[in-house]
Amino acid sequence: MTASNRLEMRQISIAFGGFSALTSVDFSLAGHSVHALTGANGAGKSTLMAVLSGAYDHYSGDILLDGQPVSIRSPRDAKQLGIHLVQQEVDVALVPTLSVAENIMLDRLAEGGQVWRWGEIRQQAKALLAQLDVSLDVRRRIDRCTLAEKQQILLARALSHHCRFLILDEPTAPLDQHESERLFAVVRRLQSSGIGVVFISHRIHELRAICDRLTVLRDGRLIESGPMAELSGEQIVEKMLGHQLDDIYPPRRPPFSDETLLKVEGLHDDLLLHNISLTLRKGEILGIAGLAGAGKTELCKALFGASNSRITKGKLHGKPWKPTSPHAAVENRMALIPEERRREGIFIDEPVVMNLSVTADSSFSRWSLFGHRQAWRWAEEVIQKLGVRTTGPQQILRRLSGGNQQKVAIGKWLRNDADVLIFDEPTKGVDIKAKTDLFELIDGLARQGKGVIYASGEFAELVGLCDRICVLWDGRIVAEMDAKLADEETLLLYSTGGTPA
Repeated sequence: MTASNRLEMRQISIAFGGFSALTSVDFSLAGHSVHALTGANGAGKSTLMAVLSGAYDHYSGDILLDGQPVSIRSPRDAKQLGIHLVQQEVDVALVPTLSVAENIMLDRLAEGGQVWRWGEIRQQAKALLAQLDVSLDVRRRIDRCTLAEKQQILLARALSHHCRFLILDEPTAPLDQHESERLFAVVRRLQSSGIGVVFISHRIHELRAICDRLTVLRDGRLIESGPMAELSGEQIVEKMLGHQLDDIYPPRRPPFSDETLLKVEGLHDDLLLHNISLTLRKGEILGIAGLAGAGKTELCKALFGASNSRITKGKLHGKPWKPTSPHAAVENRMALIPEERRREGIFIDEPVVMNLSVTADSSFSRWSLFGHRQAWRWAEEVIQKLGVRTTGPQQILRRLSGGNQQKVAIGKWLRNDADVLIFDEPTKGVDIKAKTDLFELIDGLARQGKGVIYASGEFAELVGLCDRICVLWDGRIVAEMDAKLADEETLLLYSTGGTPA
């Protein structure tokens, strides 16, 4: 690694409210390199990169660029040095009512000091997209773009500056396999042009495919840093966890009850779902397998009454039922933990205690007055029960890792004793340690006699955790099987519209 185009972070430490998030962490990045940054949720990956991109100014330690000390205490400082962050939640950084071109050139437009013509704005936006080998209508409004397109727009925005170092925080979390492969091609193109890329991810196979160096953090400390090729996937996971990798799934539960909690016949929606029929029994985990676009999210929302649907016949708790609204679903002791938890499942800028009590306000109320003390005690109980890593009920949810946010999204339903729980991609953006915790939590709910619908495109999880699996393809259930007899290859075959030979 030469001295030029080299970025170094030395002995970086930072704390929040007495909680140490990083302790004496070293990290280095060179141009022409794709450097993997990984670790369990809460390990400090995003915090370290937030320091580098100027989000926090109260850290200790040194940052050097090409061997010379630099001061990064704001996002503006970082950008002026050529350091750019594309965060996981791409919508936060975009203005939905503006065009693609305006969003790409947003930083330049905000700088002032230059009169821009619309034609010039669009021409430069097109040129920046062309550097990424991306073709988009630059006049289109952002709110009409896909997640993958929004990510490409933010990459183009980074290139509108003199970008030397690019940080990608969980970039493949919202993407399907095809979109991820396109992103990898873009990353390789940026690498070949001399840009140093930090690639934050939990997906070990992706890191091994795209990265040449690796840094592992655990509990805010540096565990490993070196060439990617020197470690196997299993060794990387073991360093993330701090112990050897054992079976991450709970032992198989005894046979579930014959008692039916939910029965659906002939469910349709207005867009994709067609003639869906399924049965969920007490104490059962029913898997819904499918690739992106198969209809998993649509099915989860339809069952919860969060979208328009029609049903030929339905029963819930042995009584006639049809999905009408989320309010009615909650009244019938149903719960939905949605895929997009930050937008639909939690209040990201509110405290943990508020998020855990939001679905159970009435149980904390007396004479129309909210019982803050009772809600606080309940939050402390849930935090302990679910192992939520937090400084306390008062902590803002945004400060928690993805896995801990997901535990809160689940915990808020425990107060009203929901007995039909619908999980839509519950481990999205969650590392393997947090996944293990979630698997144990979901298994525990089933052992209590609750019925769980587990919709996922992670086929290994469905085989390892579920009792039965239904496969969705093009809005239809095309197969149903005992999970003990299923394997990933068969699920993939059905999920792509195929049938066994």
